[in-house]
Formats: sequence, structure tokens, C-alpha cells
Amino acid sequence: MSESLQVQRTREFLDTFARGELDAVGAFFSEDVVWHVAGKHPLSGDYVGRDALIAYFKQAGAESGGSLRLEPSGILANDAHVALFLRVTGERNGKTLDVEMAEVMTVGPDGLWTEFFAMPDDQASVDEFWS
Repeated sequence: MSESLQVQRTREFLDTFARGELDAVGAFFSEDVVWHVAGKHPLSGDYVGRDALIAYFKQAGAESGGSLRLEPSGILANDAHVALFLRVTGERNGKTLDVEMAEVMTVGPDGLWTEFFAMPDDQASVDEFWS
């Protein structure tokens, strides 16, 4: 069975992100994407629009010294949604992050991602890491 187009796109996104090509990751998202960041930390909130999303990625990268790593353990996808399960690790100001995340993206009619939600297995650890 061949891999779905959205699974392939998700792998391409993760590879692009891992290479630190943050301007290039914008090509995976609609111009009016909405990226929801849960929690009670300075980066929490909604990022609306491709430019705001890329700025968020750059801020998170800068604040973590480029240490954030996304290691997927599973990708489920169809023409309407992508569900991604991954381990997120990083270091920041003497703190470490090591959480499992469940992420869901809505796919628009053009195949671009339009909305993002995530749930970590330990939100308190995420909040502490970014605070």
C-alpha cells in the first residue's frame, strides 16, 4: 500500500523543520492558517496567518537555541486531516523538554494545512520549559 499524499507532505514538513529551513515550512500552510498553542506560558496563544506562524517557529527556535527536535512515532492522514504523534525534545536555559505530543492539522481543499491543535502528555512540563 502506498503512503498517502498527506503522510508524504508531513514527512517533508518534518524534514524541512529539522533542517532549520523555517521560511520554507510556510509552503505547507495556507496563507490564513491558525496555529493554536495550548498552555500557560509566554508562547501560548493563537498564531493567525503564515507570517505569524513562521515568526512563532523562529522565536521557539531562538529561545531553545535550535535544540527542538520532533521525532514522529506515527502519522495518520486522509484528504481532510493529519494526525501526528511525536516526541518533542529540547533544551532551554538549563531546562529540558521531553514530551509526547498528539497533533492534528486540518487540510484545506488545496492540500495546504489550515488549522493546528496539539496536546502534550504533560502540559505542565511544556509550560515550565517555555516560562
